Amino acid sequence: MSYPHPNPAAERSRRKPEYVPSDPLLPAKQAAPETGRALSTFWRDVKRGILPEPYYVTPRAPRWRLSELRAAVDATRAGKRPAGLQSAA
Repeated sequence: MSYPHPNPAAERSRRKPEYVPSDPLLPAKQAAPETGRALSTFWRDVKRGILPEPYYVTPRAPRWRLSELRAAVDATRAGKRPAGLQSAA
């Protein structure tokens, strides 16, 4: 016999989201490992123009597109900067 879950809210919170965007916006804590960098190195490379500037969803919530990060990392490995990024000065 199947008993209903005692806490329906807990059951809902365990479900995986049905919609996952194909190009998500990542916070710095998720974006840094995606590029293979520590968090401090990630921010330094953003400041130097090696990685793209963030989108600010709110004034204190910078986010990066996964596709832009991957393109910047690929371009860095190839020895060139992606289009739209400033030169390091």
